[in-house]
Amino acid sequence: MVVTNNIREIREQRGIYQNDLAAAIGFSTKTVSRVERGDGAPSAEFMLRVSKYFNMLVEDVFHVEE
Repeated sequence: MVVTNNIREIREQRGIYQNDLAAAIGFSTKTVSRVERGDGAPSAEFMLRVSKYFNMLVEDVFHVEE
């Protein structure tokens, strides 16, 4: 199972930089970058914080692929 996301697309559409997103959700820029690239599965806390920051449902930002 692989978790993919569209964080970069949402972030760029809204004019948000990685470091601003990272600071807002309490994770490092390195972690945001790693998750955006799909290098490892994000934690549930990360997914919830990103979704809340974007004011979107978790399933609108993150997708599970079998």
